[in-house]
Amino acid sequence: MLMLPEILVAATALLVLLLELFLPPSRRSLVVPLSALGLVAAGGVVVAQFGVAPAELLGGRYAVDNVALWFKLIFIGATLLTVGLSADALAARSDTLPAARLASGAEYLAVMLFALTGALYLISARDLVSLYVALETATIPLFGLTAWKRDGMTSEAGLKYIVLGAFTSALLLFGLSLLFGLTGSTSFEVIRHSLAAQGASGNPGFWLAGVLLLAGIGFKLTLVPFHLWAADVYQGAPTPVTAYLSVASKAAGLALMFQLFYQVLGEVLVAWALPLGLLAAATMTLGNLAAIPQHNIKRFMAFSAISQAGYLILGFVGSSGESVPAMLYYLLVYVLTNLAAFAVIVAVANTTGRVRIEDYRGLARCNPVLALSMMVALFSLSGIPPLSGFVGKFFLFSIAAEAGMHWLVAVAALNSTISLYYYLRIVRQMYIVPLPEGWGPLRVSPTLVAVLLVTTIATLVLGIIPGVYEGIHAHTTQWLFALLRP
Repeated sequence: MLMLPEILVAATALLVLLLELFLPPSRRSLVVPLSALGLVAAGGVVVAQFGVAPAELLGGRYAVDNVALWFKLIFIGATLLTVGLSADALAARSDTLPAARLASGAEYLAVMLFALTGALYLISARDLVSLYVALETATIPLFGLTAWKRDGMTSEAGLKYIVLGAFTSALLLFGLSLLFGLTGSTSFEVIRHSLAAQGASGNPGFWLAGVLLLAGIGFKLTLVPFHLWAADVYQGAPTPVTAYLSVASKAAGLALMFQLFYQVLGEVLVAWALPLGLLAAATMTLGNLAAIPQHNIKRFMAFSAISQAGYLILGFVGSSGESVPAMLYYLLVYVLTNLAAFAVIVAVANTTGRVRIEDYRGLARCNPVLALSMMVALFSLSGIPPLSGFVGKFFLFSIAAEAGMHWLVAVAALNSTISLYYYLRIVRQMYIVPLPEGWGPLRVSPTLVAVLLVTTIATLVLGIIPGVYEGIHAHTTQWLFALLRP
């Protein structure tokens, strides 16, 4: 059954809500493993669907192929890991600070699962109307999660997020309506062929529609100049929610961009190569430069996420058949690496309440495992070999080089060097700056240890596997691209 993953996730959300009504307070922590079980079941169904011929439902408005399945697997995996990051705050462990705890655990998990349901439908949509409805289903729950704790800072973050989100959603809807006006259809296939037949690249209406669509996508992906919400929202939201926003919103934004730029505008995508290249260069440059003076660790990660978005869209500047696999690989790498870093941030915030970069001094002496995981994650984000971040950037840089944008590759390489400088600030605090007096060992719950192990090991393995043959070049990665290709 093609829709079984979505049905399982939605059913799990409803079951979690119902169980809290009947379970005694002492047993309500069971909703966390129940949510994880539902996500594992949905992920298992997605894995079982690989290799099946592409199929459609609802008159072609819903479709499943290998690209959609890879996106769904990444969505489900990111949510499952975030549930693990949230477990301590939801269970109110004795070593978790009261300020870090999250109330109403069942509602929190249900809202996250409903957002996941929308994301799963988003990548399978083949119609403008279903695409927009799925996008809003994936996005609106995030507004509530951002303001979950309802104190001054989280309420402000939620308000900024919803106001800017509503504005960019309107721009996106305007762009979709222009596409409908230009072609007279909401079907992706009909629109794609109609735009190609009209020679749409010379039509001002097409360019206006593209700019409006790019504004909506830019908000989800935190592309410059639509990034202004990110730092305040990342800082104000509860830390596990910030982790989820950093990966779920990014993955949903990339899925939306893939749907619109590959599935809808695919025939005229070459016309957007230069604008997208300039946008990528501006995004990675501003994100890296703005990260340098930051002191709050969550604001720091916000600008890191902005810079990573610039790398992610490099796959759209070329028309190579390897563009989609390269983007999917880097998205998978980014999700795992970013969640590894946030697992450390959550562990430190839950037990100490410290959120400044300077508060990580001496962490290698408080907890060597946390420090090592954070170092691996940061080095991967900066693109240090042999970690997976390096391999992912190599793939994306290759796409830009094949498209003839050597200037963009140079800009991206320079930005990777800049990012290494500010990531090393945290490594220096953890390993070189001495531990302040009175700071003892930092204990980590088994759930967080499991998340750290999964994400850190995956970050290492994904960096080593593509180069196990003669070296990293096109021939040695054909097996990986064959796995990811539509």
